[in-house]
Amino acid sequence: MSAIIGTARTRADAAAKATGQAVYTADLAFERAASGVVLRSPHPFARIRAIDVARAQGMPGVVAVVFSGNTPRKPFDFSIKDQHLFPQEYVRYKGEPVAAVAAETEAQAHAAAAAIDVKYEALEPVMTIDDALRDGAQLVHPRWKAYEKSATRFMRGNVCGRNRIRRGDVEKAFERAHVVIDSSFELSHGIPGYVEPRSAAARKEPDGGLTVWCGSQSPYGNREELAEFFDLDVERVRFVNQFVGGAFGGKILMAVEWFVAALALNCERTVRMIWSRHEDGLHVFPRHGGRASFRTGAAQDGTLLGMRASFAFDTGAYLGYGSGTALIATMLASAPYRIPALDLEAKLVYTHKQVAGPVRAPGGPEATYCKELHIDEVARALSVDPLELRLKNAWVDGDESPTGQKLTSVSARETLQKSAAAIGWGEKLPPNRGRGLSCSWWFSSCGRSEAKVEVRSDGSVHVVSGNPEIGTGSAAGALPILVADHLGIDPSQVRLTLADTATRTYDGGVHGSTATFSAGQAVEAAALDVRRQLLASAEESLEARVDDIELSGGFARVRGFPDHAVAFANLAEAAGGTITGEGGAREIEDPEFDPELVQSHDFAAWMAPSFTTSAAEVDVDPQTGCVKVLKIVTAQDAGFAINPTGVVGQIEGGAVQGLGYGLTEELQFDESGIVNTGLKDYLLPTAVDAPAIEAIIVESPSSEGPHGMKGVGEPPVTTPAGAIGNAIRDAVGAVPHKTPMTPERVWRAINAI
Repeated sequence: MSAIIGTARTRADAAAKATGQAVYTADLAFERAASGVVLRSPHPFARIRAIDVARAQGMPGVVAVVFSGNTPRKPFDFSIKDQHLFPQEYVRYKGEPVAAVAAETEAQAHAAAAAIDVKYEALEPVMTIDDALRDGAQLVHPRWKAYEKSATRFMRGNVCGRNRIRRGDVEKAFERAHVVIDSSFELSHGIPGYVEPRSAAARKEPDGGLTVWCGSQSPYGNREELAEFFDLDVERVRFVNQFVGGAFGGKILMAVEWFVAALALNCERTVRMIWSRHEDGLHVFPRHGGRASFRTGAAQDGTLLGMRASFAFDTGAYLGYGSGTALIATMLASAPYRIPALDLEAKLVYTHKQVAGPVRAPGGPEATYCKELHIDEVARALSVDPLELRLKNAWVDGDESPTGQKLTSVSARETLQKSAAAIGWGEKLPPNRGRGLSCSWWFSSCGRSEAKVEVRSDGSVHVVSGNPEIGTGSAAGALPILVADHLGIDPSQVRLTLADTATRTYDGGVHGSTATFSAGQAVEAAALDVRRQLLASAEESLEARVDDIELSGGFARVRGFPDHAVAFANLAEAAGGTITGEGGAREIEDPEFDPELVQSHDFAAWMAPSFTTSAAEVDVDPQTGCVKVLKIVTAQDAGFAINPTGVVGQIEGGAVQGLGYGLTEELQFDESGIVNTGLKDYLLPTAVDAPAIEAIIVESPSSEGPHGMKGVGEPPVTTPAGAIGNAIRDAVGAVPHKTPMTPERVWRAINAI
């Protein structure tokens, strides 16, 4: 066992954040920077008859005005090319940007934006999935047939995505089942909930390039998108990432970055834009809302025989990154349970709402909430203990996923048993108190990542990685540990340079539980390269064999003779000032699956899957429907915990975020569009609302991840809401099938018994 890897450590950015020294994008100062603002549509759906910017361009202080008439008209390059930087013919949601202005002061920019004359023809919007899918429905995209799309993308009317997993004969399974249970659910939209609203700055450079300062989850990917869109040389576009005040998937897609770039390219000034919470809310990429239905047949002994599940997700006005939610939902709908006959389907539906995005674990809380409440209903119908039903049917090594992937390192049963034991499963409870379980699986990802590790002539050790630190600690908490372990130093001595594209250390970004999985491999490879060079140099300097030399405390020492040593600083100076190691994440092939079992499914095999179970204990007031969550336990398979402190932090954060999804958070819309764009009337849980949380780390090593690790960041948010819902039913005999489970909804469910 390594002396450092696998031990609990404080993350590298903790002191700066705790003392207020961390610099976020809005903190940056620029000389003579212009202020940018966005003009947004007041309508959820309208035809643009004309835009006149002449008056705005002539107003005091104005340095640039951009709109559809002077920016590239090509669509964004998603799997359906349905969206432009500024709308060409229709606005499709309330708050959609139609123009942007940069001026000497923010007040001048707002005045000029107000002077832009946009003539709208208001149209009847489509605000619900039911309205979008009914016969003769208004089309969110009247010209959808002309859109370019990828070969696997299903599109018809207001449906912009569909995938399916089918195996066995579901109808025959239902015919021979002892019970067949039906459940249906409604799912709310929810915001990513980061503390820091979006902000960015951009400057046109003399060489024709562009520099962008921002807080992105994917600076290299964003740079490529922006360069391609504006026809810039990607090597002349630089993204400089700052500390990121939370992201949760909401900062994968660019937002304010597009508009400062467009404005900066049209003037000779640095342009900065800082959105208010309200503006950020108008442009938020929310978690998908929607609906789901489940039908499951089971034998009298509790064996699950067949399941049919269907999801319809509201993806808003444009596709964006919405396809992942539907793909993931079908992979979660029956997992992690052995069910021989399956028919699992999900589709994406356009409406006139904000563009839904890849919020932390897209599709995970939604699908797991539905599936786990449904599994409890099967158990109740059979008079079987919900834990026993899950243990009886849970996957083990050698089982197959819904798509035919052979599974290894399966820990579903262990997470179930440990979380149940920690919550006191089976122990007697007072009236109106209940316990519930929720179990699921998740994937790990490995993408392109590059890193450098440098030992400099002053003896300092520097890590250069393209991986951004977005608040999770995946970079600040794990990367120094991997380097320190191989160089024999304390992690606190490792200095980080992260996510500046000028360093030419490409990284795919933080998403899909890939950050430490990919960047960790790259950084560790670079550290091993530096170690090799240090030992080779020390061999000559100390006149000793490499096998007899160890690295510790910034020195290369001969084993058994600690005074016979040479400092890293001297070795680096002898090498010309710096010893640099380089590394990259290795390519890992996706697991095999059976393509005959899927239709239009681009994510049917999951690398290094992990397993997670949450257990909850709640107290419910049947007179008011008020739910008090007393404790949440989450047992999560991390494969191997490189930094247990970081894993516990992710589990605890996931518990609170899952609590919000289950009980309080709801993005609301009416016939005129979005209603609650701020945090005053969007109820994020706070420290006051957090229950007792117990994090249990399970380690079932993968064959793909560094040191056997698995992705950690997304799984713990997927399971708490289902556990809370099942605990509510255990307490009072009923639970709403709609998120969030507000006091009114709980009260109505109780009174409907």
